Amino acid sequence: MANLSNKISILIDKDLKKSGEREFAQRRNRLIGKEVVSYGVKVREIRKIAKEYFKRFSKEKWPEIIKELMSTKVFENQMAGIFLLDLFLKTEEKISISEIEELIKDYIDNWATCDTISGEVVAKVLTHSPKEIKSLDTWAKSKNVWLKRAALVTIVKLKNKIENWQRIASQILSFFGEEQEPILKKAIHWLQKEVL
Repeated sequence: MANLSNKISILIDKDLKKSGEREFAQRRNRLIGKEVVSYGVKVREIRKIAKEYFKRFSKEKWPEIIKELMSTKVFENQMAGIFLLDLFLKTEEKISISEIEELIKDYIDNWATCDTISGEVVAKVLTHSPKEIKSLDTWAKSKNVWLKRAALVTIVKLKNKIENWQRIASQILSFFGEEQEPILKKAIHWLQKEVL
């Protein structure tokens, strides 16, 4: 399942596995609406484990560890990677929107991780780098469903945090027209409710 080479990634994976509950993993799959590889760890516990490890090790290794955790396609590892990325950014480290775009394109494959990275990482980066918001236009026009959803969810999360939100939200919505993809239709509806 998880193909990990970094010792810290292996330790995080082991702690997550130990904290899992099979029944919760099954409930999570029903909620997400697709079969994801999951140990059945609650999000607050994933966040707690990520925070504990983040405090224990130097920040130089975190970009590699984050990428490795997200590459496993194990739900808890991906979420831990996202939470670690958020913690990493809080240390005054920078990550570019193009680096986040690559993480989304390469590793995100369900709405839960997509919405988490959008709210925990993308929205925070764009709050501090408003000139980068234009990149969401590119994401919205992408063929990648997860970049499209990330553009929509990020705009929802940016409400009341950026100037000209209404105009930007309306522009993002204009790229979707008669969208048929269910995972996108739900995010479009969510953003439309915020705009009204």
